[in-house]
Amino acid sequence: MDMNLNCAILHNDESVLSRMEDYVEKIPFLTLCGCYTNPIEALQAYYAQHVDVYFIGLHSVEDGNIGGMDFARLLASSTRVIFWADTDEYAAACFRLDALDYLSGDVPFSVFSQAVFKAVRWFTGQDEKPNALVGTKEQDLPVICVRADSKILLLKLDKISCVEGCGDYVKVFCTDLERPVLTLCTMKYMESKLPDTDFVRVHRSFIVQKRYIRSIGNVIQLVNGREVPIGDAYRKRLADYLSGQMC
Repeated sequence: MDMNLNCAILHNDESVLSRMEDYVEKIPFLTLCGCYTNPIEALQAYYAQHVDVYFIGLHSVEDGNIGGMDFARLLASSTRVIFWADTDEYAAACFRLDALDYLSGDVPFSVFSQAVFKAVRWFTGQDEKPNALVGTKEQDLPVICVRADSKILLLKLDKISCVEGCGDYVKVFCTDLERPVLTLCTMKYMESKLPDTDFVRVHRSFIVQKRYIRSIGNVIQLVNGREVPIGDAYRKRLADYLSGQMC
């Protein structure tokens, strides 16, 4: 699944506005539609374009006496809002507006990216789940996010048959894709992100999903006919996993 979200920024502090713009540019699946300090101009532009996510400063106002929360109330329900404020004092009021997130103070990029991935989960129907790119375990999450070809791709976990290590990269083989996805990361990283209830590492260079195993002998044969080697150091782990004893 190829994700792209249109976003816009409204904040009356130029330095914060610039920082938010820099953050947005670091996330390849965000397309910045506009940056505004004037809410009236922002509103006029909003009705002329589609915006998925709006980053709003609470004190972004001041023309026309429209504040950040007032501006948010004027947006369509299909636009998700992430607030950026100086303090936490307005958090409760913002969440009553069904805000996606509320950022306050000196916000680092890691926190900003977590807020953005809440938007990803909302637009993919998984807004209550953790995600792979902010350092959390991917338990029970139906998608995993990987970076490939200057994009963030969302791969369905139930479609991943195996993962193969290739030096500094890994290949992710999916049953719904003609070609494997090549992404820059380590096998250790992938192993930590894939739920161990469904995936097991069987070789220093291979992770497989249990549902796609057809037979096990000297090698593992997957349902698509692909053969995967079994490393000596992983045989007991595989046996324990398949017998339900792996914790």
